[in-house]
Amino acid sequence: MMLLTPDSAPQRHDDKKLVFLAGPIMGAENWQQRAIADLADLDIYIANPRREKSDNFNYDRQVEWETFYLSRADVVMFWLPLEAQHVEGRSYAQTSRFELGEWLGRTDFNRRAGKAVVIGIEDGFPGKSYVCKRCENSPCRVFDSYRQTMAEVRRRLESRGRVFFTSDTHFGSERTLVLSRRPFASVRDMDWSLTANWNRAVAPEDTVWHLGDFGAPEFAMHLNGHIHLILGNYESDEIKRNPAYLEELKRTFVSVDLSRVITTSDGEPLHLSHKPSGADPQMFNAFGHIHGRQKCKRFGCDVGVDANHFAPLAEEDLLFYKNAVIRHYDEEVFC
Repeated sequence: MMLLTPDSAPQRHDDKKLVFLAGPIMGAENWQQRAIADLADLDIYIANPRREKSDNFNYDRQVEWETFYLSRADVVMFWLPLEAQHVEGRSYAQTSRFELGEWLGRTDFNRRAGKAVVIGIEDGFPGKSYVCKRCENSPCRVFDSYRQTMAEVRRRLESRGRVFFTSDTHFGSERTLVLSRRPFASVRDMDWSLTANWNRAVAPEDTVWHLGDFGAPEFAMHLNGHIHLILGNYESDEIKRNPAYLEELKRTFVSVDLSRVITTSDGEPLHLSHKPSGADPQMFNAFGHIHGRQKCKRFGCDVGVDANHFAPLAEEDLLFYKNAVIRHYDEEVFC
């Protein structure tokens, strides 16, 4: 177990899973220390926002640190215990209530094996019944005890990572923003919206196959997951102009290939290429390049962001389309 605290600057940690300890600090017992002890046997990172000392406290840096690790965590653990000591002029757990409301709006996380929000609320906590009621029709379950909450956190941390596919993010590209008519106010808005969408779906432990035209390589440092790159036409053109660019890409991504064949969870091969014209007719294909102009073809599926709500496509969703193409789509789809 490695402990991350606000005393150090936030940075990527992709080699182990990460749990963020969310919940009240001011007026609460030091439940975070108990959680750290209970998870000490796991080979993970624990992000603990509680400061033992107030020296050199900077509010903006604290919020930045918490926001960074909240977005990158594999598991966000909310434990809301009873108030231990009243802090004059402050509503107990006011920040935690705001954060919990924000994360309840992202309950799709709890449908995913690799990323989760785990909520536990001690009996007698003010407003518990309201939170439980709001969670009735969502994937969220509210646990009643610390022991139950911790057991679910451990279960989530021990789950396996998932696989995603995407393409044509074009980070930093004004041309793509305009020509693809993306619904963003600016290139900056596009870049950070794509980043947020990516990190909502992808956990640090997950694998992402990016099928080319990534854009500015420096954005990779902000993205969750182990990213493999299939070269797109933009990368290939840049390599022709500047051969050293290939080395930069190799330093940035786990692997760099012109095309690749992988085996998906259904036990069958999947061919990865940037352009649909590079598809292998002997198997199903994932491709990009066409920016959502035709989501499904007879031989494969467009995994680019323009065809998939500007977010990576999960392997189970790709296999859903594969099954539809092979078994259900008829001439009316492809005529």
